[in-house]
Parts: sequence; C-alpha cells; structure tokens
Amino acid sequence: MKNDGLEMPKDVVKYLAYNINSNIRELEGALISLLAQSSLNKREIDLELAKKVLRNFVKTSSKEITIETIQKMVCEYFDVSYDKLLQKTRKREIVQARQITMYLAKAFTKNSLKTIGEHFGGRDHTTVIHSCQTVKDLMDTDSLFRENVTELQQKVQLAAM
Repeated sequence: MKNDGLEMPKDVVKYLAYNINSNIRELEGALISLLAQSSLNKREIDLELAKKVLRNFVKTSSKEITIETIQKMVCEYFDVSYDKLLQKTRKREIVQARQITMYLAKAFTKNSLKTIGEHFGGRDHTTVIHSCQTVKDLMDTDSLFRENVTELQQKVQLAAM
C-alpha cells in the first residue's frame, strides 16, 4: 500500500489483517477488490465498504468470544501473567487488569455475572458489578485509562469478526 501511495483507515487495515491470514495472494486480491469497488462507486474506503466487498474473502460467521480469550488478550496487553489475574493480590496493576477483563467479559460475552466471577478465582457476582462500575468511573476521569480500555475493546471486537 505504501509503495503505491495508498492510504486506508487503520480500522480497515486491521480488519483485513485479522480476517485474511491464509496467504499474501488472497490479501492482495481482497485489497484490489476493495480498491476497485471504491473507485467504481466513487466512495471512500471505510469499514462498512470493506465488510461488504470482502464477504467472499472473509469468514462470515462471527466468532464467539470467551472469557478466556478476553483474559489472555488483557494479560498480553498489560504484560500480566494469567495466574496473577486469578489470584487474590491487590497490586494496583493486577487489580486494574482484572477489573478491565471483567468489564470486557460482561460487555462481549453472554455469560452471567456469577459465571464471570467464577472465571476469576471464584469471585462473587457483586465483585464483577463493582469492577464494571470502577472501570466506567475511571474511564470518565482518566484519559490514559480510557485509551487502554478503548484499544482493548477494539481488539476484542476484531477478534469477534
């Protein structure tokens, strides 16, 4: 893309990268199809157009996101071990990672609060409620925290596509 002077929104590039990973030729074909449709329809390339054009290239079934998937993403993002996420430690960085994970699990899975709590070392559903509220409050007051949560939300959404 850079060699040809093409610019594309980051969300479209991420969508392509997450969903077309079998080989480079398929990726190039998808990109050419997207550019052709954009040119023919005289329309800017955006995520909506990319999804529409790339239905033939991308697996159409949406993947079920699990609590474990979210836990692993958050652990990797914050460089926290999976075991520490489940422990009863009260270290700030571990607690925040755990709270964000619970928040994302509530937002992106169909699991009950009780089930989410059980995936974190047998915690109570009220702990999950408290964690979700804490994350919401911190997102309102701390811009760096909000950026981290937003970035993680995008990663989870892309994994679900």
